[in-house]
Parts: sequence; C-alpha cells; structure tokens
Amino acid sequence: MANLLAGVNAVLEKATIINKNHTLTSLTNSGKQTFIDNAVASWNEAVDQIYSKSKVMRPDQGDEDSITLVEDKRNYSLPDDLVQLHWPLHDETNGRYINKYPGGYEELRNVLIQPENYSGPPTSAAISPIDSELYLNYLPTDGEAGDIYKFFYWKDTVLSRSSDVFPFTDTVYRALVPVVTQLFKYNQNNITSEDVRKLNYGRAVRALKKEPGDTSYIKRYGGRIVTSPLGFDPFTQ
Repeated sequence: MANLLAGVNAVLEKATIINKNHTLTSLTNSGKQTFIDNAVASWNEAVDQIYSKSKVMRPDQGDEDSITLVEDKRNYSLPDDLVQLHWPLHDETNGRYINKYPGGYEELRNVLIQPENYSGPPTSAAISPIDSELYLNYLPTDGEAGDIYKFFYWKDTVLSRSSDVFPFTDTVYRALVPVVTQLFKYNQNNITSEDVRKLNYGRAVRALKKEPGDTSYIKRYGGRIVTSPLGFDPFTQ
C-alpha cells in the first residue's frame, strides 16, 4: 500500500509543484517545505473525512484502556489520544458497568445536590467539558477501591512520517489523490472544485466500503441535481 511520501509526491506532481523526474525523497525540503506541510495536512484531513463519512473505523484506530477506582475519587483521567469513548465501562471481575449518563455532564452535576453524600459503586458517568476527565455519579468507597473498569475507545491517528502507510487499499488511495490535490489548492490558493471533490470522495468511500457504484442514481439537493456514485451525496449526509 502507498505511504505518505508517495501521497505527497502524487499531490505535488498533480498540482505542478514538482514533476515526476524530481520527486521528493523525504518530507523535509527547505525550498518546498510549505508545500510539503500543506500536502501532509491535506492528506490527514482527507483521511479523517473519508472515515467519518463512511462510518468505518480506520485500522489501528481502536484501543483499550481502563480506570482503577480510588476511594473518595470521582474524577479520572482519560487517554490523551482519545477521540471517542465507547460506553459502557466494564468491571469484568465483579460484573458491573458504568454507563453514559444520558443528560450529560452539566445535568449530572446538577442532580448531585450534595455530591459527597452520593457514594458506592458508580453506575454512570460523563466526560467533563472542562478538563476532559471522567466524572462518576457515585464516590467509590473502600469496598470499590481497586476495581478496574475497562473501556474501548477510538484514538487520534495522524500520518506524519514518510513511511506511514495509508490505512486503505491503493484503489482508495488513487481515488483520493484528486481530492487531496483540491484540498491542497484550496489551502494554498483558495482555489477548489466542488464537483471534482464530491465525485472523487464518492469513488473513495465506495472503494473503502467495497460497495458497487449506482450509475443510475439521481437525487435533488437544494434545487440542484446530484448524480452520486455512492447512492448519496457524501457532503450532505
């Protein structure tokens, strides 16, 4: 599968910054560093976008971690690279769960009229928008101290090294090259083509999901007709 260096070269060649006889051998070049950094950022944006639009978790994006309860401790740090926590947290030893508090952090804070009076095995929690820590509904007692709750989460993944391999097939990669080139041009010169971008995102998402195209699909969006190879307009979903 293609790596980031190949992707940067492909974008810079398509944008006529370099030619095929003078491709980059690394992502460091004093004369073209601004272009390289832009291309790297554009690739990361496109990769994030395609996985978001297709609702497919990218390879190596999932991870597991845990919290260990401490007596009288309500707040717990979460991994620095956490993007999305998948509830519930699970205490496999005691068969207990901590579910997501449905009303969110602010409501949880409000229902705990006197927080120190609520103690015992926690049953729900919310992530604080203030410090990004997990906030439990009950304070663990001595009886819960040491209990381990495991959880699954999606982590942030960034392509940064020349050798970093794209997390999809070369079919998806080839479909994305024109998309990333458009993002590159937009970031560089405020120039973009929505038609090309939508068409190629459709190709890329279809390839990623391994779904056939629907060549007869036509749908109206806001008074305009969109023919989508996906069966939907990826920028209106």
